[in-house]
Amino acid sequence: GMSSDDRADLFRYLPEAARERLYPMLAQAERNDVKRLLEFKEGTAGSVMSTEYATIRPDMTVSEALEHLRHVAPQRETIYVLFVVDEQRRLVGVVSLRELITAVTGSKVFSIMRREVISARATADREEVAALISKYDFLALPIVDENDVMLGIVTHDDVIDVIEAEATEDAQKVGGVEALELPYLETPVLTMVRKRGLWLVLLFVGQMFTANAMSHFENEIMVALVLALFVPMIISSGGNSGGQAASLIIRALAVGEVRISDWWRVVRREVITGLMLGGLLGVLGFVQVLVRAWFSPQEYRGHGMLVAATITVSLVVIVMWGSLAGSMLPILLKRLGLDPATSSTPFVATLCDVTGIVIYFAIAIFMLRGTLL
Repeated sequence: GMSSDDRADLFRYLPEAARERLYPMLAQAERNDVKRLLEFKEGTAGSVMSTEYATIRPDMTVSEALEHLRHVAPQRETIYVLFVVDEQRRLVGVVSLRELITAVTGSKVFSIMRREVISARATADREEVAALISKYDFLALPIVDENDVMLGIVTHDDVIDVIEAEATEDAQKVGGVEALELPYLETPVLTMVRKRGLWLVLLFVGQMFTANAMSHFENEIMVALVLALFVPMIISSGGNSGGQAASLIIRALAVGEVRISDWWRVVRREVITGLMLGGLLGVLGFVQVLVRAWFSPQEYRGHGMLVAATITVSLVVIVMWGSLAGSMLPILLKRLGLDPATSSTPFVATLCDVTGIVIYFAIAIFMLRGTLL
């Protein structure tokens, strides 16, 4: 038959009417089980846990515990880990099947059980539970209520499902789309429009700021049209480096490699990385400007070297700023309790576009005042 968590998942996705028709076909115990599991909110440990776990009492002898296991094993999802519960079904210890088999048959369970049990609340986020199981390499993690009463287990195979679901959700958010609840081909078109539209409008508004920033420097552009030629190259470099940094940090936060408290170390690394990457692009930009100035000197009115220096400095500053903004945004969102994955690449790119233009023209005005401008 189906395991309790899979059965509850099936019922969770069924329309109300279909659920009501199927309930009578289940045995009373299974029906109560499904209803109880469905009470837990989607995305919590309770929604992915199974109720088919093996429990033993602390006052049983080893031989009694083994005899009890023989009876219940066929209906249990896993018997390799045994949970020790008292009369109130409170979790007091854990024993592995190996420990039970190798123990002296007359000894009591409480003398061989481990009392420090790592467990999780049913209301905990499924992502946290998956992280615990991966970290400690558990076969099954016990799920308890606020009084430590045993409610269920989350097994290592559930974790694979959880990690896949969370990775899909994060990947969609990183692309600047709200997470889809259904597979792509089953998602209604209007839902798709709603989920993508909101982000597109937000990003569109962001780009309007870019246009406003450009119009603010209209005079400079009129005087030195040559500056406008490099706008796409410069701001996209900032957006790209920011997008890269954001992707790396979103992933590092998700797998626990980086914590909020590490923000200062991230800043140091990104400033250094940004300077080096900016320097690399700066050299390429410098060469490109000099080559153009060589072929069309009238555009540069003899100031090719100065323009080249302006482009180089702008690239270094903007790439460094992009790396910094891209890496800090996910950490800031996590600090505010939001999902870091929403600080998606398009969002970072738009932010870097607007600020990039301001930085570029500020540097140009500073360096070219009195010559080209």
